[in-house]
Amino acid sequence: MIAKITKGKKARPALAYDFGPGRRDEHKDARIVAGSVPGTWRQVGRLMDTHLKQRDLKQPIWRCSLSLPDEDGVLADTQFAAIAEEYIARMGFGACPWVAVRHGQDHIHLTVVRIGWDGRTVDDHGDFIKSMPIVRALEKKHRLVDASERSNRNAPQVSGQERAASVKRGAAEPERDLIRREVWAARDAAAGRGRPAFEAELARRGIDFKANEAKTTGRMNGYSFSVPAWLDADGQQVWITASKTARDLAWQKLRPVLEPPAETPAPTTAPGRTVEEERAADPAAQLLGTMRERAAREQTEALVDQLRRLPFGLLGDQELRSSVVTLTNTLDTREHTSAAEAATSMRLDGIASGVTTGPVRQRLLERHAALSQAVGYETEATAQTTAAAEQRKAAEAARKVATEATKRAAQRWRLPASKRTEEGMAKTALEFAERAEREAVRLDREAARVLAVAESLAPAGTGGTTYAAALEALDKGWKREDAAARAEDAKLARLRLIDHAPAAQAARVAVAQARQQLDQALAEQQRRTGLPADQAAAEHQVRDQVAAAIRARAAQGKSTTTSPRRTPPKKAGPAAGKQPPRPPQGYDPRDRGRGRGR
Repeated sequence: MIAKITKGKKARPALAYDFGPGRRDEHKDARIVAGSVPGTWRQVGRLMDTHLKQRDLKQPIWRCSLSLPDEDGVLADTQFAAIAEEYIARMGFGACPWVAVRHGQDHIHLTVVRIGWDGRTVDDHGDFIKSMPIVRALEKKHRLVDASERSNRNAPQVSGQERAASVKRGAAEPERDLIRREVWAARDAAAGRGRPAFEAELARRGIDFKANEAKTTGRMNGYSFSVPAWLDADGQQVWITASKTARDLAWQKLRPVLEPPAETPAPTTAPGRTVEEERAADPAAQLLGTMRERAAREQTEALVDQLRRLPFGLLGDQELRSSVVTLTNTLDTREHTSAAEAATSMRLDGIASGVTTGPVRQRLLERHAALSQAVGYETEATAQTTAAAEQRKAAEAARKVATEATKRAAQRWRLPASKRTEEGMAKTALEFAERAEREAVRLDREAARVLAVAESLAPAGTGGTTYAAALEALDKGWKREDAAARAEDAKLARLRLIDHAPAAQAARVAVAQARQQLDQALAEQQRRTGLPADQAAAEHQVRDQVAAAIRARAAQGKSTTTSPRRTPPKKAGPAAGKQPPRPPQGYDPRDRGRGRGR
């Protein structure tokens, strides 16, 4: 993954480019995949440009594109979002407005305002150097291709034009990469066996080569390499020198690898003498040996001092890898803690400035909303109570009709037909009255249930008035109540901000310390990968010696502290609680064993 950092003055033009067609219409399906600013890209741009006016910075907009090679495939938006969030947090922009835009398959664009939500400016000094170990760590965590292997100075990166030409020729990979890999393999296979073995390995691997020798002196200057299928537009074979294939393939560095090791002549000694005796007999040889030993010792001491000055220089490779894992987990934990503390500070700052609703005003708003709902339920209960009263009136009227009809039916002069009519009317009136009474009871129950709901919404009561009257009184004094609630919230928020400031500062310091330690550990890993073989071996030997000395010292300290102490056997003395017998009169201790004073 490659991070390309740029800086600017405005966010909206940068987002307009991200969501535009691109320079060659390569932008497709532009979308925001992560960030801390909601809205469309125009809304995000306006908000960012408004936010950056808090500070007078020359370049308040920080931009970075994170690009992946083809070997990584196409990542999902969620994985790109996770990479963007981790990268932003480790770069120190976690508390700033930022968004990540994706308009292609292999990269995203990050746009950040270097002014945090709390108004503090985030320093971007040294961000190019700071970004490199963070990108390497994200590559390892998300199992991406290590871009340092592609763009290191020892193996020059293939240009985009050369890569496009190789694709046009139908090559599986750029010819320069193929040649570099095969020549490296041939060099390793022919190490110590001379030029003929190296050239035989090249031929076996299908690599064409030419030895560049001076015409007059015949001096060997190096090799040029090619493959049969690498032709230019005119059909001529393309050749590249060894130094442009990889710098460690230049002849000055390749020759020591290919040449057979020189045989060290055995020291000549006089007959019957050993090397030590010969050195002791020869003062010059003895002085030379002493000087060499002193030089080797001084060189080792200088290397130890050099490694001691590095933060992780004396750790072994395994201990360094374990430290990187531990520090990465520590940094993640501290960043989450710092983000939580920053969110708390932002929320309190918003309450203190009146932008965010505080708990006191929130309770006031909830009270208003509860009364508004209770008024609706109260109105519904009143309507049901009125309907129940009307049903009872209808039932009472029906019962009166039934009573009068019963009286008329009891008159003797009534004809049978008229009598049956009156009885039927009385029966119908009684049935209607019963139905009306049952409906009135149901309406009363429903009214009681609705009032119970209203009471649950506003359990504090209304002070003996209706909910409508309480809501009207609250609306009438709303400005005063709202201003008092805002003032109370602001006061409490400012007090909490003062109490919370040390914790937030401690969290930021802890993140900075963990990030610095992790960067130092990653830088040490990067340094070791670029060391020559002899220096790496010397450092490895020194670390082993230091580790052995530490283990020996620890074992010695453990043996001295845990070994039981030998104490002389106790002599038989008087029983506990009893006084020892007094010596007889005239006894002198100096006379013990001489028979006197007994």
